[in-house]
Amino acid sequence: MDSSPLPTTSTQFEQIAMPYVCLDETGTIRHANATAAALLKWSGPHLHGKRLDQFLSPSSQGSLAILLRQTFESRRPQQAELELSRASGDAPHFLMHVTPDGGVCHALLTDVTAYRQAHLLLINERAQQERDLQASASRIRTLNEELEEVLQASQQHLNLLLCRVTNLLGQAQAATTPAATEQHIQSAVQVTAQLTAMLGSLDRYRQTRLMRARLRSVAVSSALKAALSHLGPSLAGRELALTHDTLPTLQTDSQALTLILEEYLSNALKFTRDQSPARIHILHRETPSEHHLGVSDNGVGFNMRQKDQLFRLFGKLHSPKDFEGLGIGLPTVRRTCERFGARVWAEGKVGQGATFWFAWPKQPRPS
Repeated sequence: MDSSPLPTTSTQFEQIAMPYVCLDETGTIRHANATAAALLKWSGPHLHGKRLDQFLSPSSQGSLAILLRQTFESRRPQQAELELSRASGDAPHFLMHVTPDGGVCHALLTDVTAYRQAHLLLINERAQQERDLQASASRIRTLNEELEEVLQASQQHLNLLLCRVTNLLGQAQAATTPAATEQHIQSAVQVTAQLTAMLGSLDRYRQTRLMRARLRSVAVSSALKAALSHLGPSLAGRELALTHDTLPTLQTDSQALTLILEEYLSNALKFTRDQSPARIHILHRETPSEHHLGVSDNGVGFNMRQKDQLFRLFGKLHSPKDFEGLGIGLPTVRRTCERFGARVWAEGKVGQGATFWFAWPKQPRPS
């Protein structure tokens, strides 16, 4: 830092390249160099006799009065940050260093606008970081609370299904005819399939929590093939007609897309269980900004007045006696889609099937 003494006369100040003004106790300008005149946007000769506060913003006029009073009372150099008045609104800020000299004072003006903007930017960035941290902490708490709910619910359902399998196998063992034995065993197999489906839903929920999004071009047909391979046990013995429109290629994460299709197909397979044949069709519609993909089935459908419950955690519309499941599959789809800026919704009619949609942006932004 330059430690050379400040000039003490108007002549010496005039030689400095930075803005300089000479003021009396009232803040009236007695002299100003050309640089100061340029800063104040006024011709040098006409500045004489003007009050400096008329060039300042209202908030800085009082600060100037205090600065001058302290300077003349203490007879010591003082400084303060002031703001010029500009009609355009982009008013510069400057640091005013004042040195008393008899009945006047010499003031050097240092433009600190860039420094002030950088400082405000740092403050805003820090505030945004704090907000982001708070949002992340809140999200983690919510996810942990949700995980605890899912674990408790899954434990109850697992115990229930295992008890049913045990009872059915016990009844099969105690049966007195081969037909009765076969009936109980088949019932046990069906419950085991429900258990497998529930474990699959839990696994997809786990994948969603651990997923790290990696965008690339993924053919929906490839993701569909992968989803169907994962659903092999649910397809065994089913009379199923599965068709689809011409499917697009999306900018997406292959794991995320496979998971979405797998969950939607699993849902369709569950609710077409009593249909022979079950019909599932995958639709594709395109808008300027999105691809809409829907999984349509001829299952039991649902009442549209209850559609808002479908994608809520544990938001089941049907009795567990009729359709097994934890009610975490569709919420898993919703959360996965939301991570990429995608949307979900459903359409259906009781007894006439349902269609579950997701709208995938052409330019997804993973979060």
